[in-house]
Amino acid sequence: MKKVLITGTFDIIHPGHLFLLKQAKQQSNFLMVIIARDATVKKVKGHSPYFNELERVNNFKALRIANRVALGNRGDKLKIVSALKPDIICLGYDQGVFTANLKEQLKKRGLEPKIIRMKPLGPDKYKTSLLYKNNLVALKNIDPTIICEPRYATKNNFLKKPLYLNKIILARKNIAEKLKRVQRNLRKQGLGLKIWDCYRPLSVQKQMWKFKLDERYIGDPKKKPFHTRAAAVDCTLVDRNGRELVMPTPFDEFSPRAHRDHPSHSPAAKKNMLILEKAMRQAGLKPFPTEWWHFTDPNWKKYPCLDIAI
Repeated sequence: MKKVLITGTFDIIHPGHLFLLKQAKQQSNFLMVIIARDATVKKVKGHSPYFNELERVNNFKALRIANRVALGNRGDKLKIVSALKPDIICLGYDQGVFTANLKEQLKKRGLEPKIIRMKPLGPDKYKTSLLYKNNLVALKNIDPTIICEPRYATKNNFLKKPLYLNKIILARKNIAEKLKRVQRNLRKQGLGLKIWDCYRPLSVQKQMWKFKLDERYIGDPKKKPFHTRAAAVDCTLVDRNGRELVMPTPFDEFSPRAHRDHPSHSPAAKKNMLILEKAMRQAGLKPFPTEWWHFTDPNWKKYPCLDIAI
C-alpha cells in the first residue's frame, strides 16, 4: 500500500484545501497530513494563525479524510517525514517553503518519494492569506472573554445548513477592537457579548438572499452589503455565566417584532436591547432599525466587498 503525504498550515479550511485533499486521495487511499507548528507559521508568514496548532489538528481530524494527522517538528522539519516514510508527497500549487531541493534532501535520508505538484482551485477566492491582507482577525484571539457562536457554521440557522466550513468569527481589526471595548464596559455591569456573525462571504450572502428577498433583514448582494465588507456584527447580551438575556425575538426572526421600535417588546426585553444598543453606540457601532441584533460600522462603505471562503 502506497502512503501519500501532504503538509501545510491548514488554518481556515476552504474548498481549495478540499480540492487538494481530493487530488492527494487519488494517488492512494492512505493519506498522511503534517500540520505546521504555530511557531513555524509565525516565522514563515509573519503572523500567528487564526487557529492554534491543536485546534488545527482537531479541525482537520474532524474532516475524516486523512488516515493520520500529526504536528510537524519544531526543529528539523524533515525529521517527521523520515519517520512517516511516504511513497508520494503532494505539494500545493504555491507551496514553496521547505520545498527547495526537497528531492535531494530526502535522498540523503534514504527516501526517494515521488513528488507531485497539485493543481489550484480558485486561488483568488480560496486562499487564507487574502483574509490577512484584508485585515481580518479572529475575534476569539482579540478578546477570548467574548462568546463566539458562529451560527452559520452550524445547522442552527434559518437555512438549516452550515454555510461556513470553519467555526470562527472574523472581523476587521478596528471593529474587533471596538467590540473588545464594548465587552470591557459590559463586564463592569456583570454582562457580556455573544457574537453570532460578522464577516460573511458574498457567495453566502447570495444564498441567504435567495431564501429571503427582503432588504429589511437580508442585504441585496448586488449592493455589497455590510457583512460582506466585514463591517457589521450580529450579537446579543449574556450574563456573567454566559446565559443569554431575554431580547425582543430570537436571532434571525425576520418579522416586525425584531424591529427596535415595535410595541410588543416586554419591559425586560426592551431594557436589555437598550443596554446593548447603548454599549455599542458608545464604541462607535450603529444599530440597525429592523434587527435588534445587528450593528454596523459607520465607515462600512470604505471597505471592499469580499468573497473569501471561511
